[in-house]
Amino acid sequence: MPEIFSETQKRLRLPLPFRGVNINFCKNPHCPNFGVEAELEDGRGRSRSDNNRSSYIVSARHENAVLRCTTCGVSSVVKSNKAVWEEFDRHLQALALPHGHRCTKETCSNHTKPLDSHPGEYYRHGTNASGDPRYRCRKCRTTFSASKGHARQQTSHENKTVFQLLVAKVALTRIAQVTGLNIKTVYDKIDFIHGQCVKFVADRERHLPSMDLGDMRICTDMQDYMVNWPTKKMRKTIQFRGIATSCLDTGYVLACHPQLDLRFSTVEVQKLVDECDDLLKRPAFREYARLWNFEDYASALQLPEGTFRPVREDQESPEHMTDDRQLPKQGAMVHIDYLAIGHFRYLRHLLGRADRVTFSLDADPGLPTAVLASWVDKAIAKKLDVAVMTFDKSATIDEKNDSVLKSHKLKAQAEEAYPFIHPFLAWLTYFLTISGLDKIGGSERSNFLRTEGITYPYVNMSEPGKHVWFYTDDGSRMALQIARVLHGISLHQVDRYFMQIRRSIAGLERAPSYPRRASRKWYLYGFYSPDMVEKTLVIFRTYFNFIAKGKDGKTPAMRIGLAKGPVRFEDILYFE
Repeated sequence: MPEIFSETQKRLRLPLPFRGVNINFCKNPHCPNFGVEAELEDGRGRSRSDNNRSSYIVSARHENAVLRCTTCGVSSVVKSNKAVWEEFDRHLQALALPHGHRCTKETCSNHTKPLDSHPGEYYRHGTNASGDPRYRCRKCRTTFSASKGHARQQTSHENKTVFQLLVAKVALTRIAQVTGLNIKTVYDKIDFIHGQCVKFVADRERHLPSMDLGDMRICTDMQDYMVNWPTKKMRKTIQFRGIATSCLDTGYVLACHPQLDLRFSTVEVQKLVDECDDLLKRPAFREYARLWNFEDYASALQLPEGTFRPVREDQESPEHMTDDRQLPKQGAMVHIDYLAIGHFRYLRHLLGRADRVTFSLDADPGLPTAVLASWVDKAIAKKLDVAVMTFDKSATIDEKNDSVLKSHKLKAQAEEAYPFIHPFLAWLTYFLTISGLDKIGGSERSNFLRTEGITYPYVNMSEPGKHVWFYTDDGSRMALQIARVLHGISLHQVDRYFMQIRRSIAGLERAPSYPRRASRKWYLYGFYSPDMVEKTLVIFRTYFNFIAKGKDGKTPAMRIGLAKGPVRFEDILYFE
């Protein structure tokens, strides 16, 4: 592997910070080195006094480039700071999207400069067929019209119908039949609805960083999405993941980010990688470490069959890529570790004024590390709790009923054993007694909860067999406080959201498997273009948060404070 040098020819053992981002430090929240950045330069060959000795050791002899803390012994994978910032910035762009007409080319620097506030970046270029003025971007020469999005549509009255049918699990061809529209017009209307949803949500969610949200319990999970092969010449599906986070108390879906960057294509990424000799550098030092290239794809296919492990040395989360799948031609896939860290950094920005935050995470590898790398300030201030949770997803309805029945019996026993305190406190106290958690404390309890985890007996129908690993117990809290946290750990809201996606968007329903096609899958109503996944996820999140009402008559946006009442379809479609 070639050596990596900086501009001053000093040998670097770690990637340079990028725009204030440096996540290469100890990820153990109980270690004095937590959040303390490791030295960048390689100190080999130089004498050091004991007081000036490095707190970290970088080793690349194994499958991963590992940063090991010499104080606590915890190791973490070395990552590209530039890739982390780029992914965070990608998510932030939707929130910071300016109002007004602007250059429509997303890769152009004028895309973020509206015509009203930056008139010098554009010039008049005639009118369109409707008589609206046209403008041309001085940077990329792209032209656009300064007209309302729905004003130039001949069938704008069908926008609402298309919106409603799309989130009611009606296939695109059936939408065309019901509305009498051409299939291309249906796609055009989905593009328009997606654009309106982006603007509407950004206008509301810009207020979140300045809102006093109090204590928040949020949950995060991932879901797989599949796109049919676009041509018979290569019958390989395109599969990627999406990461979503929901508020447990309100049900509001704070973010849903697919593993796809539509600003690039895989071919463009490969060309850029070749031009800058990126493959001659270690992955964490590369210019385009964030995105998949054909070399990564070839490396993934060389892993032993059935192996589920990271593709590159700067990854700790496995990425399942097999020879019956292909990289997308439209859009570029993001490596899953950088997707997760960018997602959690975006949440840190969004929930800037939240007080204590508790994360309930699915057992996907790398998620706890990604949270701790992104929420350092909260963890240091002892205002962050991180827990990983699993439950029996394969349980039958009878097994679920049996688990709930056992839970009710335990609660009855608890109330009988402690009749003079509140029933909820009785449940927690009884749990501490039967689990033995009341007999251990300090570092022993902290290590036990982090490494072994504990089965929590009070469950509901949706989460039988609940087992929790708790990462942020420093041993100083009372056992009853820990029991309260464990009781509140749940993935219910994000799992409910994912379930609604499958049930509401025809193109995102889980594809059936056909024996004749072995592991290859094809779905009649599935999308053929990856960008349709991203667009429908944005549209459905908008519908789920602002339009769909719960049993209490409120939408998630109303509960979190972003809306005073249910939003109508028209409010989004005609938003300016």
